[in-house]
Amino acid sequence: MLSLSDLFTSSIVFVLLVLSIFWILYFFDIKHEIKKEEEKELKLNEFPSVAVLIPAIYEGKRLRETIENVKQTSYPNYNIYVVLNKSSTKETVKAAAAKGVKVIKAPFDGKARVMNYAIKNYINEKLLLVLDADTFIEKDLMTRLVYHFKNKKVAAVVSSVKVYKPKKVVEYLQYYEYLLSILARKALSKIGGLVIIHGAGSMFNTEILKKIGYFDDNNYSEDMEIGMRILTNGYRVESSIKAISYTVVPNTLRKLFRQRERWFSGFFFNVLKYRKTALDSKRNDVWKIALPFMLVSIFLSFFVIIGITYTVVVFLLPAYGILSNTSLSFFTSYFLPQLSFLTLNSRIFLELVGAGIGIFSIIYSLLTIDHKFKAVKDFFGILGYMTFYSFFLSFVWLYSLSALGKFRTGKLIWLPNISD
Repeated sequence: MLSLSDLFTSSIVFVLLVLSIFWILYFFDIKHEIKKEEEKELKLNEFPSVAVLIPAIYEGKRLRETIENVKQTSYPNYNIYVVLNKSSTKETVKAAAAKGVKVIKAPFDGKARVMNYAIKNYINEKLLLVLDADTFIEKDLMTRLVYHFKNKKVAAVVSSVKVYKPKKVVEYLQYYEYLLSILARKALSKIGGLVIIHGAGSMFNTEILKKIGYFDDNNYSEDMEIGMRILTNGYRVESSIKAISYTVVPNTLRKLFRQRERWFSGFFFNVLKYRKTALDSKRNDVWKIALPFMLVSIFLSFFVIIGITYTVVVFLLPAYGILSNTSLSFFTSYFLPQLSFLTLNSRIFLELVGAGIGIFSIIYSLLTIDHKFKAVKDFFGILGYMTFYSFFLSFVWLYSLSALGKFRTGKLIWLPNISD
């Protein structure tokens, strides 16, 4: 007879298996989509005007590098706008004053507010490309994003973000996360559930953006809020695998924790905000499936934390008692039979299969997006991602839910640097 812990673990692993198989099926379909993107998106009959909008406040040298990088684009019809906050530093103001850049000085602070100020008063281009001040793009990014707007129902297209020059272990863990996220975004876009329109190279239909009311001034996750608003208004958000951008990521666990706490609590904040309109919307029925699917995936991470913690405690308490009162030989004889593969049961089998599917999905993702697989380095990278990093993210999800109350509308602080 199954114990309560076995039943709990088996249930969680079973759901994880179902989700993993679901993603893998989508991944196979996405590989076909990638082949179609190879050349098709580079063939444009016309080049609608694009406004490249870069909000900045604390950036200096990095902003200059971003501006020079944008100027290398192969797209022929664009203008660069740098919108400064009231509190922008002197170094940032100096960096923005580059040749060919239109500098806009907003009379207030706040990322969403200053972007809205620029869009309402200065930008008339048909399409809007939003870049963080620490973002770098491939030369063909604009062309590949513009192609998707042939469909008039498309309100926004997101690029595939990769980590810019990872060096530390914590940066390499995010490197694998970002690669896996590329295919996850593509899968979400196919089922009508892509809501995160990130600032590291996302393009909007300017007319639709104005029609639905611009970015939310009082939202600390405006990139997610605008995605939910687009879907609930009946428009589409798509993803381009081949439109590549690069972003600077946090290089310490403390900075990473702060960033993810803001992101994850922002997700919960906006789900609560759109809980009725999302599920009641008759203009995007697929969104009704995508939202519960994402929530189930997130809340499963809470159970993973509980399960791992329970297992560790159950294992360590007897170990401590035995080590403190008996010899090492008795400890060995007590625990080795419990760790033997001869005691393999259905729960452990499911865990092994689940781990195998997880490893396969990560490796498949890396190979699909032209990652040059290095056996030893990638083995330890994937191992670290699936163990320590996954547990870390699950903890941040749980903490973000508990800390949601401290993020109140009207008391928002913009931390524009991605490492904050």
